[in-house]
Amino acid sequence: MSSKYMHALQDIAHQLNLSFHQEMQTIYGEFNDYKMVLLPSKETQFFTLKLSLKEKGELPNSESIQRVIDDSKVIKNSQVQGHLVHYVLKAGRITKATTGEKLKEALDRITQFLKTEQFTSCCQDCGIEGAESFYNVSGIPTICCEDCFKLYTDELIAMNQVEEEKQDNFVAGLVGALLGSLVGVAAIVLLGQLGFVSALSGLLMAVCSLKGYELLGGKLTNKGMITTGIIMVMMVYFGTRLDWAISIARFVPEASFVMAFRVLPELISEGFIEGSDFYFDLTLVYVFTALGAIPTIIAMRKNKKTKYESYRMSA
Repeated sequence: MSSKYMHALQDIAHQLNLSFHQEMQTIYGEFNDYKMVLLPSKETQFFTLKLSLKEKGELPNSESIQRVIDDSKVIKNSQVQGHLVHYVLKAGRITKATTGEKLKEALDRITQFLKTEQFTSCCQDCGIEGAESFYNVSGIPTICCEDCFKLYTDELIAMNQVEEEKQDNFVAGLVGALLGSLVGVAAIVLLGQLGFVSALSGLLMAVCSLKGYELLGGKLTNKGMITTGIIMVMMVYFGTRLDWAISIARFVPEASFVMAFRVLPELISEGFIEGSDFYFDLTLVYVFTALGAIPTIIAMRKNKKTKYESYRMSA
């Protein structure tokens, strides 16, 4: 996300006297005695307000929760799942100066309604009151008590141990990478025939190959990344050569596609085709593939870390 977007979220948190978790892009804290989490919906006009509540000592009723929406221009929808209550707030673009004011008005209205109707904050899992805090559980902001958080942590530790002990299926992963790379080849050919050397083809080659290995191989190991990288190098060349062979067959009626594909290197070496044009296209796709592969690998590593991550969020 842009620095302008992040600064805007920080400013909103400051206006609401709440905390801001930059890594999770989450606003959270206590507002009018209610613990809450405010989640921006990317860079749209919507926020999701998350609370964990009891209604007069019982689970909240969806009909009761909805009554605060009447006549509100900001509060658009609500959903109840166990103790968790979600409100959808349309407060405007995050970077607009008035967004924080609209959110504050909505939070004031919601919390006053909750107090009037005798709702209280509680742990979203066990429902205990007064002991809940904010935790990051697998990248999800969670309002729960310490005992329930320990249960989450123990479960994540066990899942991570199973994942670490799991062996990748190299052959199946190889098949997955090959199948994924065919999507990239198709993109190279289709876009090439439209007259483009697009970043999209390189991105698809990288993402589909890596995801294909992970999907069929079970996990993406260092060995799997190296093997997938080799496959991508080969398939980018194959796709570019295929694209050029189709173009030759289209513009030279005497040449079949198969013959054009087979003799393309000879046509380049003998000067019938400008080699610099071919290698320029090839280099561009390699660059685009690398630009797609590097952030994909980083994201996959980060997602794996986040999946088993849990800690208390300071507020």
